[in-house]
Amino acid sequence: MLSTGELVFLCILSVILLFVVYHIFRFRLILTGLPRRTRMAVGALPLLAVLMPANGALEFNSTLPSRSAAVYGLELSGFIVLALIIVNLIWLIRSAPKAQKKLIILALGAHPDDIELGCGAALLRYKVEGHETHGLVFSAGEGGLHDPKQKSNNPRQREAEKGGRVMHLDSLTVMKFPDTKLSTRQEEIRRAIEERTRQLHPDLIFTHNRHDLHRDHHAVYLATMEAARRVPTLLCYENPNTPASFQPNYFIEVSLYLEHKIKALKCHASQHTSRPYMEDNLVNSLARVRGGQARLRAAEAFEAIRFTV
Repeated sequence: MLSTGELVFLCILSVILLFVVYHIFRFRLILTGLPRRTRMAVGALPLLAVLMPANGALEFNSTLPSRSAAVYGLELSGFIVLALIIVNLIWLIRSAPKAQKKLIILALGAHPDDIELGCGAALLRYKVEGHETHGLVFSAGEGGLHDPKQKSNNPRQREAEKGGRVMHLDSLTVMKFPDTKLSTRQEEIRRAIEERTRQLHPDLIFTHNRHDLHRDHHAVYLATMEAARRVPTLLCYENPNTPASFQPNYFIEVSLYLEHKIKALKCHASQHTSRPYMEDNLVNSLARVRGGQARLRAAEAFEAIRFTV
């Protein structure tokens, strides 16, 4: 039978485990990048936190002269779960990749939701791997609103900010260039990109592609080609306006991050009724097709203008 002090110790230990579980839940998005074994081990922590005080309570209240089978079973279960966690954490430490240079990544989009559609999962993967990610959107997308009530109070900047939080961007800037007329402001857009690259010194920029049929997208692409000429790596993403002439030559595996890309797209509620390409099944299908082209489970595809290792 446990003493009162031993029972209190078990309860304190359980509270500590539950505190750890709470913080794991808060930062659960980061866990998507961990190996499956580690995620299973972390998921066992709540079970351990319940088993330990239950075991202690049974022992404390037991009137039997010796421990019952139930007490032994709980005790053994707790130790097995703890052992599994320790083994998996040791495995994680031994198999952890070697430290690499921290990259600074900048994603450019003509409108809110362009970044999510083109490279949202890749951005999240880079963030989970410890890199720094930023977004720069050039218009508030007022041209994409069909409800007159919304036009007087454009929700798209707020939607973009919500999507940025889902992707865990370090920063997101939404500029006020006129939607559908970015080609008339290309020089100003070029200067805005140059200014942002001077501030961040990015190692990688994601932007629109040269094939895009949307005038705003093409204007951002052309401005990027001038403004980002000194950026080591430049990748052009696809979107629903991209024709078949887009020929990707660089693929990023994103199977662990697709659900969060879809969650970020759902933040753009004003677009879902009129944009069928925002539907979950279409986003998933495109990622599977691109993954199949690169012999990956799921991928986002890019045309690499430059790629520096």
